[in-house]
Amino acid sequence: MKPRGLLTLAMALQAVVTAAALLASYALIRTAQPHEFGPAQILALLASGGVALVLARFCARRVESRQSKQAAAQMAGEAELRAALAQSERQTQAVIETAFDAFVQTDEDGIVVSWSPQAEALSGWTRAEAIGRDVVDLVVAEPLRDAFRQRMTQRLPELSESPIGIRFEASLIHRNGDQILIEASSTALRRGGSYVVNTFVRDVTQKRAAEEQLIQAQKMEAVGQLTGGIAHEFNNMLTVITGTIEILAEAVRNDPHLSTITKLISEAADRGATLTSSLLSFARKQSLLPSEIDVNELIEEVARLLLATFDKKIEIATKLNREAWPALVDKGQLSSALLNLALNARDAMADGGKLTIMTSNVVFGLRDAAAAGVGYAGDYVEIAIADTGTGIAQSNLGRIFDPFFSTKEVGKGTGLGLSMVFGFVKQSGGSIKVSSEEGRGTTFRIYLPKAETGTGRATGDSVHRMVGGHETILCVEDDREVRKYVTVQLESLGYKVIVAAGAVEALAIAAEGTPFDLLFSDIVMPGGMNGRELAERLVAARPSLRVLLTSGYAYDSLHAQDRAGHGVPLLTKPYRKAELARMLRRCLDTAVDAVGDPIPLPYSVQPEVDRFLRKQASDENGATRSKK
Repeated sequence: MKPRGLLTLAMALQAVVTAAALLASYALIRTAQPHEFGPAQILALLASGGVALVLARFCARRVESRQSKQAAAQMAGEAELRAALAQSERQTQAVIETAFDAFVQTDEDGIVVSWSPQAEALSGWTRAEAIGRDVVDLVVAEPLRDAFRQRMTQRLPELSESPIGIRFEASLIHRNGDQILIEASSTALRRGGSYVVNTFVRDVTQKRAAEEQLIQAQKMEAVGQLTGGIAHEFNNMLTVITGTIEILAEAVRNDPHLSTITKLISEAADRGATLTSSLLSFARKQSLLPSEIDVNELIEEVARLLLATFDKKIEIATKLNREAWPALVDKGQLSSALLNLALNARDAMADGGKLTIMTSNVVFGLRDAAAAGVGYAGDYVEIAIADTGTGIAQSNLGRIFDPFFSTKEVGKGTGLGLSMVFGFVKQSGGSIKVSSEEGRGTTFRIYLPKAETGTGRATGDSVHRMVGGHETILCVEDDREVRKYVTVQLESLGYKVIVAAGAVEALAIAAEGTPFDLLFSDIVMPGGMNGRELAERLVAARPSLRVLLTSGYAYDSLHAQDRAGHGVPLLTKPYRKAELARMLRRCLDTAVDAVGDPIPLPYSVQPEVDRFLRKQASDENGATRSKK
């Protein structure tokens, strides 16, 4: 019962007891007059007062007991609330300290109140150093601090009014001076008469770099498809030009005037072939002969050449890791790439400077491999070429590998040098990175895959005299002009020639039982069947048939050493009569492939050509999607 109800009951009982005592006193003393108040009534009132005292003490004890219980319950509730609040604070702190993002709490003036371990890692400032300091002074570059403070002050009302706060990106600075790109989410909470600002910060520097690299890679891939396709068509035309000019030169060799003209045409065709080779290099479709090479040895050879040819105002230095791994790469192409980069460095140091070539071993994990732009995680050899020249403007860094892009004066560069280096390195399974600062110099870093133990060395082509034959050759070529040229050249070498404009026509000729000893076919042909598929069909029916494939592209021979002792040689367009004659005799007589490996009978199609065709199909599908 509540205290008020208990008191009411006690008062009612007291009234009843008092009335009863008075009535009893009148009944006991009958001599007394009505309403006369005598000793008996006094005794009755005293008795009722004792009862009242007992009831009062009883009520007081009940009230005190109830109040004590209520106070105890209240104290217990407050203790539980404090414990729950402490538990919540501990859980919140644990979340903050274990979160992926950094947490920073400041007052409304930007003074640091809380600084998580992730904030220490992100900024380089420890918690003890950060607490009590202006956060802007810690993580914002000095020229930008005032503007940053003004912007945050202006956004404080928005922070306090929005239940979800605001999100923003900013460029901050690490304690060591490195730039950091961050994404942040801030909220403001009122505490007393002021605000506290809670901010979660995420470092997105690597993420943004990866996104930019992906965009750049997609752009370069698209440009590569375009240039590769153009080069392929030019190679078809150059095949006819270079071949027919040889015939003309032979016909007019006794006429000095006409001989001079044919020589000029031949030289122009050679320059065109060099240009298309450069474009194919950029498009990663030139033929490579990778082998295990000692990069230190090659760099020392290049350095000696540079010392003999560069102006003495330019110092040539090497810092070579004597434990550098061997690289799996085409030695000639790597040498050309290093010379190309060195010549660019020389041009950037017109007033003198220092060129340094360095080597080191690098092991990339999955994340590092993606950041470096290499194809897979693993072991790589790093070659760095650093100069102290004028540097490259930031606005040009994203374009330096584009074909025909050049900052040199007209006539002093083709704009293909760096694009060739880029294509060669990518085709070799590596990557190339550049860093530059205007006025201080440029550094190119090439990453090449480490050669596995036992990787063979490439075998160079032997020099053969031009030899023809009397065998019958089935020539399959979809380009009419090239088909005419090849027919003339084959017949001039003594061969009997059967021509077909495509795979379907070639299969029809074979189905008639027409005898022929060698299939000479273009790889890329319209009609749904390419040269490799045609070769498979014909070899299945004629196991002793020899095959020579040709293309305006060159297959990616990065894994040429993976062959299983058999293969189909590939003659890259444009080619001259002597090259054609040598490859035909190689197929028909010597039974070895392009790098000297034996070819058993029956003659079958090598895996490298299959990889080339898959890459070609992928390129065509990508081009089709882009057109849509």
